[in-house]
Amino acid sequence: MSRGESKKRSFDKIRTNILLNLSKGQKTLNQISKETGINWKTVDNHIVYLVGRGLVTEVFKSSFVRIYELSEEGKEFLLKKFQKKLKIIDSKIKTKIGGSSLQLLMKL
Repeated sequence: MSRGESKKRSFDKIRTNILLNLSKGQKTLNQISKETGINWKTVDNHIVYLVGRGLVTEVFKSSFVRIYELSEEGKEFLLKKFQKKLKIIDSKIKTKIGGSSLQLLMKL
């Protein structure tokens, strides 16, 4: 990659980043944008998609601000998405902890 070029994130990564951000609580588009580093218009476009899929819910709307939160379906989606990764990490940790290390941990 040459200087000045930026690596484009996939839609899946952008949407996952937005969902993870909303897992911390209710947010406005600008809050999501600032906290994730994603342009607010891009956040807006993906929020429309996520609301349509039922993963995000709009909880407040006025002419000045809209507030969103993760829906129950969104929470389940994130749990399923990261459950496999957590199992892989757990298995790697168990593999790295060999006999003597495991015994040492058991003593603690």
